[in-house]
Amino acid sequence: MRSASVLRTAAVPAAAALALLLTACGPDNSDNPAGAAPTTTLSPGTASPSTATTALPTITAAAPTATPTAPSRFADALPPAGTANGTFTDSAKGDISLAIGPTSVVKGDIADLANFLKPEDMAGKTPYYVRVTYTHTGGNGIYEPYFNLRLRAMVSDTAQARKVDLLSAFPKCESDVPQGGKDFVKGQIHHECAIYLAPADKPLQYLVWLDKDNKPLAWKAG
Repeated sequence: MRSASVLRTAAVPAAAALALLLTACGPDNSDNPAGAAPTTTLSPGTASPSTATTALPTITAAAPTATPTAPSRFADALPPAGTANGTFTDSAKGDISLAIGPTSVVKGDIADLANFLKPEDMAGKTPYYVRVTYTHTGGNGIYEPYFNLRLRAMVSDTAQARKVDLLSAFPKCESDVPQGGKDFVKGQIHHECAIYLAPADKPLQYLVWLDKDNKPLAWKAG
């Protein structure tokens, strides 16, 4: 700003030049004088702007931050042969205490189910035969238990494989039910098998049994 004033006063008397210099560098009392330079507003605590000859600061792009991987919902899943204690609630018999342990997860062939499923339901699917042992450890006896009602097979933390219930015998996945009309009581062991259909490219990851109040008891599927 000062250098521009000096150039303009080269052809005028010295007194006039001094007046111009004072006018150019003195306080500006107008609201928006014509030709005024843009004003830079600084936040409290920041330094004053540097002179026009100071180089602009170099702006370096921040390195991308990696998105942390969320922990699995079933990070504490038991090994495939592990045993957990659970509670099955029956509307008539009340709470029944169980020791629960998956015994095997067998990958089948979708052709095994050709007599039971429509072709469109079989396309791109793989069946798994999941066997679980239930031991009655407390509570009332229960007639013809079906504890697998609470069993889920997961292909991920959130996605379930479809369960298939067959109305006729299927030798590759059979359950044993107490015979002779007797209740399943404390000390007895019951074996159940359930069939699940998973996408062919997504094998089972976890088995989950929903305990009382839907608390999940989880095992690794393999």
